[in-house]
Formats: sequence, structure tokens, C-alpha cells
Amino acid sequence: MAGALMLTAMSAVSAMAQALPPSPWPARLSVAAIAATHPDLETTFRFPWITGSSCGPTARCNIGWIAWRINAWLQASALGQLPVDGRTAFERVWTSSGKPHGFTSLDFTVLAHTRAFLSLTVHGTQLNGYPSSFSHAYSFDTATGHPLSLQDLFTKQGLASLNQDVRRQWRPRLEAALKNETGASRDSDEMQSRQEYYTQCLEALLNDQTVADTMILEAAQLTLTRDCPFPRVAQALNDLGRLSARYSRDALQPWLNDYGRCLFERKSLSSCSLPRGRHPHPGIYRARADHGDLVTLVLGRSSDVDQSFYAESQAGPLHPLETTQDKSLKLTRPDGKAQFLLEVDQQGNLEGIWRRADATFPVHFSY
Repeated sequence: MAGALMLTAMSAVSAMAQALPPSPWPARLSVAAIAATHPDLETTFRFPWITGSSCGPTARCNIGWIAWRINAWLQASALGQLPVDGRTAFERVWTSSGKPHGFTSLDFTVLAHTRAFLSLTVHGTQLNGYPSSFSHAYSFDTATGHPLSLQDLFTKQGLASLNQDVRRQWRPRLEAALKNETGASRDSDEMQSRQEYYTQCLEALLNDQTVADTMILEAAQLTLTRDCPFPRVAQALNDLGRLSARYSRDALQPWLNDYGRCLFERKSLSSCSLPRGRHPHPGIYRARADHGDLVTLVLGRSSDVDQSFYAESQAGPLHPLETTQDKSLKLTRPDGKAQFLLEVDQQGNLEGIWRRADATFPVHFSY
């Protein structure tokens, strides 16, 4: 790999953990940066790397697995790969003389690092015919390493009330944007394009079950954002930019479930218990089949939002899976070469079978 690879510590222990009374077996997650210099651009690429120290005989003591689970989700989601020997394989994603498509910059920012959750953004620039900037927000439960979503933090009625309040803020802005597209100064093709995109955005806002497409979780506030569906080549037509709604910890209180309230507690003395429902929670799962293969499963949020993937080794290539959720979870490789049939138990584990070629193996993916 061209360019010097280095690991630099960002924060050994979170500020929240330092403020709490000492625990006999504290769970310690640390955020470091893996960095490398692009050989052609001579710019530094940085990506987060989560580490953890050992802890005592509690449910949180497998801190190494929790850290790897977060690292695997970050790299699978942002870079389309799994961690390789405890590092980020930048050469797989950045541009080169023989590969004009890829990343031309990459960095991250830690938004919150509390005892209960870790939140950060990964941002940079990607070249795919033309440069396009991006910023992706991620939040993780520190007791399991699972990624968090709005459904984890709010009651069913609370989430409905939150969505209603966000619609109240965003709907007038979209309606005003549509009304402004009648001006004579607009180019007719440009005006038609804007009207189409804003109309689609308004329809999605009014009809989607969850109105926001990004949740930015911080220690004392929550920010929800949504981008209207302008394609990258037409981003300049979007006068509204990214829609945003910000809520303080106190404003959210009536809508939060017990887990959400625990996340926002100023002095939580115990770990927060992530709810385990009838459906499998999105995240990273691993299982060792009877024949010895270590299978890594990247389980997305839903069949129409985030695809699921699997790899036949800890750092192997990711193969896409099509998701069907009925009485059981069916994950099928599009080429038909593999299929998982899984059930979720009361502990959140995934039990079932893995069909590959002409063989079938039992698998157990731990929560």
C-alpha cells in the first residue's frame, strides 16, 4: 500500500466516562484515526478506528468484539469493505492512474462519545465522472456495537409525533419553493426540473413512515436531515439545500422510550439496554459454520433502504443479499449461489441455515 500508514490516538476515554464514579469493570471504547497519504494527490486520508480495553465478567466484557463490530459497520457502509488486518485498505477506494473513480478525500469527525453511545460523521469527496462531496452520520450503542436509528430511541407514538413535528417545519419550505418556480426569469427546462424534484420531495415527506433520512445524535441534542432527490448532476438546482430540524434533549423527552431517555441522561450510572424486538436488529453478525468457515453478515435496516451483505471470512469480499422478511428472514444472493434462512430468538440472536451450492449448514449469529 503506497503511503505511510499510521494509527494516532484521538481519545482514550470519553469525557462522560471520566465524569462518572469509577466502576470495577468499566467498558472502554477509544476512537483512533487510521491515516494514509494518497500517492498521487499527496493528501492525507483519515478513517475512524475503534479500539477497546478488556473489562470484567459482565455482558459488556467482550469489548474487542464490540469494537470490531463498529469498525466493520463503518467500513462496510462507507467503503464497501470489511477491515483488513486491523486497518483500512485505502488503496481499494481511492483514485489512481488506472482507476479514475473513487475517493479523492476522506476524513471524519467525532460528534459524541459518551458511556452509552458513540456518534460520528465520515465525510469527503468522491469522483465518479465528476467530484461530489458527501457526509454520512453514524451512531452506535456502546454495549453491543449495533448502529442506532430513530426506531431504537422513540416509542411508536413518540416517533409518529416527532415525524409530524418535522413535517410541520419542512412542509411550508417545500410548498414555498414550488410556488417560487413560477417566475418568468426561470429557464423553462430548469423550472420543470425543480418542480419535479420538489414535488417528489414533498410527496415523500408527507407519505414516508420516517421523514428524515439522516439522524445526527449528539450528547444533548438530535438533528434530523433530509435531502430532496436531486441527482448529483442537478444539485446546483436545489435552492433549499439540505432540510434540517434540531431538537434539544429536553424537547425530545415526551417522545423517547426508556432506552432513548437513558442515552440522554447526564449521569447514567449503568449501561443502557438496547431493545430487542421481533425483527433482527441491523448490524454486524458473525457465525462459524460446522465446516469451519467464519461468516460475517452485514444486516441492513430494511430491504428497500440498506442492502445486506455477507463475507465468507472476517475480511473477505462482500457479496450482496436480497432481503425478504416474513415469518423468517430470508437473505438471498442475487446469483443464487447462497441463501440464509434465519429466525430471531428472544435474545436477538439469529438462528437458521446457510445454503451454499449443494450443501446446507446450520448457523448461529450472536446478538
